[in-house]
Amino acid sequence: MDRMDFTQAVARLRVLETRLLNKAKIERMIDSVSAEEALKVLQESEYSAFMSNVKHAEDYEILLKEELKRVYALMYEVSPHRQIIDIMSLKYDYHNLKVLLKGKALNKELYYLLMPVGTESVEKLKLYMTTGEFKELTPLMREALMKAEKAYHEENDPQKIDIILDLYMYKDMLSRAIATKYDFIVNYVKQNIDFINIKTFIRLKKQEKNVKFLKEVLIEGGNIPQEVFIKSFDDSLDNFINKLSPYNYSDMLRKSLEDFDKDGKLNILEKLSEDYVMEKAKKAKYITFGPEPLFAYMIAKETEIKIIRIIMVGKVNKISPERIRERLRDIYV
Repeated sequence: MDRMDFTQAVARLRVLETRLLNKAKIERMIDSVSAEEALKVLQESEYSAFMSNVKHAEDYEILLKEELKRVYALMYEVSPHRQIIDIMSLKYDYHNLKVLLKGKALNKELYYLLMPVGTESVEKLKLYMTTGEFKELTPLMREALMKAEKAYHEENDPQKIDIILDLYMYKDMLSRAIATKYDFIVNYVKQNIDFINIKTFIRLKKQEKNVKFLKEVLIEGGNIPQEVFIKSFDDSLDNFINKLSPYNYSDMLRKSLEDFDKDGKLNILEKLSEDYVMEKAKKAKYITFGPEPLFAYMIAKETEIKIIRIIMVGKVNKISPERIRERLRDIYV
């Protein structure tokens, strides 16, 4: 995968970056008097193509799902190597596998939760689940599915489906990222694993779970070795944070724990960890040749969709603009 392969893709991407929502539009959405008015701001953006599908402001998820589908289709068209986009797309495959497996286990049709984005089409996944023929899935996906289904039947615990498929998802993403040989992409996956493990560690301590359960749910492959979490499980959170100083997460965690001590939620950590990733993405967009700008754009677009969702949830539920701003993620432009 030569850096020069991406010359035309990066040139096209520079045009797409100018169409991302800027701070002015986001502020207009936040300051809108209603959810309907907030949605109208998007008529001045790429989202306008799907606006006719949304009859009521409460149906904004239809718009976001269509836009996500459009963006992934476009990025597969733009990228000279689909492996780059596959790494970001994989999480939707594993989400869809969770939905289908839980639907089968609970004898419920949960198709409305499926995402029309992924390396495997939704229709194919539905067919595989109906027939029980998983040969066309990748070896890792097939192994994950069979292991998750077996664990559910043995323990009758739907949480096992989530735990096993999440472990395999990150294993899959990391192996594909390493195969690209691009440090930015590898570090993106590793940092996400770190943040997932940190949040899991804090939640399990709060719930007074045992270290055996921690070992079961920790994801391998992050920058922080699993042993750091396991050996710190009986420590105070302050001591745990001190042990993370070599990984440059300590300041973020201290800010987050102030909020956690107040209400027992990790909302600030969610926001700060995503801002941390965005800061790295902003630097990657200045690379002239290579896949990094494409990958960074995907991060930017998914963050933009998340920001719109946060605003719309706030508007529908009549939350104040100040409270909405507190939850917003950093943007790319």
